[in-house]
Amino acid sequence: MNHTSRRSRATGAVAVTAAAALVLSACGGGDDGGDGGDNGDAAQAVEGGGTVSAYNCEPQFLVPANSTEVCGSWVLGSLFTGLTQTDFETYEPKAGVAESWETEDNVTWTFTLGEDWTFHDGEEITAQTFVDTYNWVVDPDNAQQSANFFDNFLGYQEVVDGDAEEMEGVRAVDDYTLEIELTEPFSPLPDMLTYTAFYPMPSVAYDDIEAFEQAPVGNGRYQMDGEWEHDVQIAVNRYEDWAGEEPGLPERIEWRIYSEIETAYLDVQSGSLDILDAAPPNRRSTVEADFGENYTDFDTSSFTYLGFPLYQEEFDDVDVRHALSMAIDRESIIDAIFDGAQTPAENIIPPDLIEGNENSCEFCQFDPEAAADLYEEAGGPSELTVYFNSGAGHEDWVAAVANQWEQNLGIEDITFESLEFAQYLGLHDEQEITGPYRLGWTLSYPSAQYAMEPIYSTGASSNYADYSNEEFDELINEANAETDPDTAAGLYTDAEAILLEDMPVIPLWFTNYLTVHSDRIDGESLFMDQATFTHLEQVVVTEE
Repeated sequence: MNHTSRRSRATGAVAVTAAAALVLSACGGGDDGGDGGDNGDAAQAVEGGGTVSAYNCEPQFLVPANSTEVCGSWVLGSLFTGLTQTDFETYEPKAGVAESWETEDNVTWTFTLGEDWTFHDGEEITAQTFVDTYNWVVDPDNAQQSANFFDNFLGYQEVVDGDAEEMEGVRAVDDYTLEIELTEPFSPLPDMLTYTAFYPMPSVAYDDIEAFEQAPVGNGRYQMDGEWEHDVQIAVNRYEDWAGEEPGLPERIEWRIYSEIETAYLDVQSGSLDILDAAPPNRRSTVEADFGENYTDFDTSSFTYLGFPLYQEEFDDVDVRHALSMAIDRESIIDAIFDGAQTPAENIIPPDLIEGNENSCEFCQFDPEAAADLYEEAGGPSELTVYFNSGAGHEDWVAAVANQWEQNLGIEDITFESLEFAQYLGLHDEQEITGPYRLGWTLSYPSAQYAMEPIYSTGASSNYADYSNEEFDELINEANAETDPDTAAGLYTDAEAILLEDMPVIPLWFTNYLTVHSDRIDGESLFMDQATFTHLEQVVVTEE
C-alpha cells in the first residue's frame, strides 16, 4: 500500500534470517514477550468453523486495483487469490493460482496456472483472465489507483499514452500458461504479484463495475453473502470450492464497520464483537484489567519517519540532518506517548525481512551533546516548521520531537502545519513543504525493494524528499536484476546503508498493534502480517 495516514491502524508494507521471520513477533495474554503463551493442546474449533466478527472501518473501494487502503484491501484479501501468495513462515512467494513460475533473465516470466480455479460464480480462470484483468486495470479510462504498479510491464506506457489498447508484455501462451515480459529485470515480481492490484477479475466485472463493487465476485477463500452494507458490515461465507491448499477455518466472517474505535473496544469487552486488531493506544494501560489473557501485541513493518524537503537549501547539509536525528530520544517519546508500545527504528528495511539489519544506523543514536555541536558547526536553521497530517493522533509525539529539538539544539522557534491527508499530499506534490514532515510506509508486499525503491529512488512517485543518489539507484537496479537471492539481499542492504548515511528521512519507529479478542476466539490462532492484516481465515472459533 504505501504512505500511511489512516485510522488508528495504518494502511498498503517491512533483518534477521528467514528462519527468524517466522511471524511478526507477537506477545500478549499476560506473557512476558515470549512465545505468546501456553504450548499445550490446540484449542478445539466449533463444528463447521463458526462465525468470527471483526472491527473494520468503511472501505474506500472494493475493486482490487482501486483499493489502496487497509479497510478495503483486508476484505479483498479474503475474496480473491492472486497468481502468487505470501508464505508467512518465510516471507517468500508461494503458489496461488499459478502452480509454478520460471525465468532465465528476470525480464520474461512464465507462469503455469492450476486448472481447477474458478470464480465464485463458476467462471473458469485461465491465462486469458489475467490478460484481460491487467489490461483493464492499466486502461486510463478505468482510472484505477494502483495502475502504476504495472509500470514495468512491457507496453504499459503505450497503453497509458493511448498508443496501444493492450500491453505487449502480458500474453496467454495457452489456457494455463501466462507470460509476463518486463521492461527491465525485476526479481521481486513474484512478491509483487501477491498485491491486491494483481488479483484476477471475472468477466461480469466489466459489464457494470459499480454493481460489481457492491458484491465482488472473486476466487478467494470466501465469497460475499449479500451486498456490502455501507457503514454497517460486510459478510462473507467460506467458498467450499476454493482450489488452494489451505481453506479458511471459520465458516463465516463478518467485518463490522465502526466510526468510533472506542465503541469497538467496548463491544469486544462485552463479547458482542470478536476481534479489534488495533486497540486505541490510550487503552494500553488498562488492557490487562479489561481483557485478562485476551490480547496480543504484534510488531509490524508499519514505518514512521520524519522526512526532509531536500529541495529546501537549509537541509542540503547532511550534518544538519544527522544532528536533528541524533537530538531525538526515541525511547523516551515512545514511553511517554505510546506507553512503550512502538519499536524504535534504526533501519529503513523492516527487521522482519531477511535483508533487515537492526542497529545499523549510526546517526539514530541519541547523543544530544554531539548533536548540538554538529548542528552549530553546520549552521542549522534557528526556526523550523514541522508538517504532519491531522486527525491521526500525531500531535503529541510531533510536539515531543519539537521540544527535544528546542532543548537539545537550541532551535528558537518551531511552528506546526497540520492538514487533512489529501491536502497534505498535495503540498508534497507541489514541493511546498518547507520543513521536516511526518509520513509512514507500510509494505504492500514483503520485499526490501518495496521498502526503498518507491520512496528514495530518483524521480519515484513517493519520493517526496526529492532525494537522489546515483549509487543508491544503481544498487537497487542491480539488486532487482540479480538472480541469486543472497546476492540481491546484500545489494539491498548496501543500498540501505547509503540511505542511513545520507538520511533523507529520520527513521523513528515501527508500529506495534494491540489486538484484543473475545472469549470465543483462540488467541493463539491470531496472526498479523507485514501489511498489518489480521488473518481471519485462520482464526479458531471455540464457541458458537
